[in-house]
Amino acid sequence: MSLLVSEHNCVQRRFFMSLFIIAFLSGTFLLIAMDSAHAKKSRHSAVSRAEYNYRQAKSEYDRLARNSRLRTHRTAWVRVIKKFRKVYLTYPNNKKVAPKALFMMACCYSELYGYSGARKDIKEAIERYQVLTERFPQSRLADDSLCALGDLYKRTGNIRLAREAWERIVEEYPKRDKARIAGNKLKILGPEQQQKIKSSKLTTYYEKEKGPAGFSSPRIVPGTKPATVREVRHWSASDYTRVVIDTAGPVSFKKGYLPANKAEHLPERIYLDLKPARIGKNIKSNISIQDGLLKRVRVAQFKHGTVRVVLDLRKTHKTKIFYLDDPFRVVVDAFGESYFKRPSCTPQSSKIHKKTKDQLKDNGLSLAQQLSLCVKRVVIDAGHGGKDPGAIGPTGLREKDVVLKIAKKVASRLKKDLACQVILTRKKDRFLPLTQRTAIANARKADLFVSIHANAAPSRRASGVETYFLNFALDEEAMRVAARENATSTKRIGDLKHILNDIMKNTKVDESSRLASYVQREVVSNLRKEYSNVKSKGVKQAPFFVLIGARMPSVLVEVSFISNRKEEGRLKSDHYLDRVAEGIVNGIKSYISGTKLAYLP
Repeated sequence: MSLLVSEHNCVQRRFFMSLFIIAFLSGTFLLIAMDSAHAKKSRHSAVSRAEYNYRQAKSEYDRLARNSRLRTHRTAWVRVIKKFRKVYLTYPNNKKVAPKALFMMACCYSELYGYSGARKDIKEAIERYQVLTERFPQSRLADDSLCALGDLYKRTGNIRLAREAWERIVEEYPKRDKARIAGNKLKILGPEQQQKIKSSKLTTYYEKEKGPAGFSSPRIVPGTKPATVREVRHWSASDYTRVVIDTAGPVSFKKGYLPANKAEHLPERIYLDLKPARIGKNIKSNISIQDGLLKRVRVAQFKHGTVRVVLDLRKTHKTKIFYLDDPFRVVVDAFGESYFKRPSCTPQSSKIHKKTKDQLKDNGLSLAQQLSLCVKRVVIDAGHGGKDPGAIGPTGLREKDVVLKIAKKVASRLKKDLACQVILTRKKDRFLPLTQRTAIANARKADLFVSIHANAAPSRRASGVETYFLNFALDEEAMRVAARENATSTKRIGDLKHILNDIMKNTKVDESSRLASYVQREVVSNLRKEYSNVKSKGVKQAPFFVLIGARMPSVLVEVSFISNRKEEGRLKSDHYLDRVAEGIVNGIKSYISGTKLAYLP
């Protein structure tokens, strides 16, 4: 009898346990469904806010356009331009509003030029039109921008660029209304060979051209002295290799392919011809790699004014080539077949529904472990290091020391909270080139890349937290920050628009923007719990070298202003650094959670 009672009690316990699990799972999925619905509603309201803010700026423009007296005042135009700029910087990836804001900024600068006659205004207009056509080629305003670009180029005497802008309309947008207008403008110009190209101060030292393989290469002004090829560096993993060719100045480069030659025991090869260039005296001419993708890299003076760099291939046929400026270097990324076969977040997320019950009973996966299904490997980059101290505070605190402490705290928390693999680009005070930091993330197939920095500004009153993702910069302050972190000039940063277009095609801009938003929100929120006057400077975009070429969502966090005496004092506090690190981790967790919800059916 007691045996029967015991068995009956056991059955009851199993029954109630099953009810509990069913109730728990039902509640969990109900919450997820509610969160998903809330996320959709939030996205809809964000679109509405973006459109509303744009219309507010457009109304301001309309009032200015109707006022003949105000139109002659520069301050009135600048005020309207700032409103459109704010809309664009707030919603940089909104495919409806962002192009319209860029277009109106360009229109304002163009109209302002009519009153001011200042060349800087027409240059600003050109840059906005360029960004619109490069970032939003599918926008209904793309052909309008190209048409206006052609007019501005012709106005400044650059007939070649005017022709190229109008030809793009005819080739890429043949069914749009501006195609007929562009065609007529081209007829008026007549045959290309009859046109005399006037030099313009608006053109850069070198301009982008497409090589035979479709990559971007700078076109060097004839008569430029050869640049010395100083060094060839490389970093490798089993299915990824980055080769960096350092030169003393800009060079053009063309890619070629050579088949295997069994008679001479030569494998398949790709080569780059750099010119005008000469080989450096101390450069190593034969560099062994033997990493599975490449056998070696050979460098030689191919002919007068041309240096040839040959990459002997093993198993790779997929390469990406681009260049970075100031100092100039050519970057070659080689990928193995398995590099692109890593599991994506989507199928993993879809399995959550099927496995949740078994996971809870059998191996008891925590919520953090479930969330980290989408992110298994994170690279944390502590900025600067070694011979590069970064910014230095009023009392001597060095940026490189502060950010290394934060990076280690972030790594420790991520390992504990998400049970994911975390790689630090540097664990001690050592110098790393910017290209090597990204190469580490690519080589380790990171799911996220976070670079940590402390800000600085000429004004000691500047303060706050801001987070960046890779994109074109239209904000002067963003340009300044990027220039400082890149150790270059703002002029050179401006020239990057000629480089970024091709790179951006392989960069996860939208995901990086979303990650930046989460990190910015959580860092500020976490600091405000215990510290007063923590200013949020928002999410911004700029062309940071350390983010270029990253094949995963990537952001750069400026945690505080080390140049501000008050914030420098806080950065000396271990407790403050803990709060910053916790905020970054919370931002990553929020991003992962949002990613999982986005893929739920």
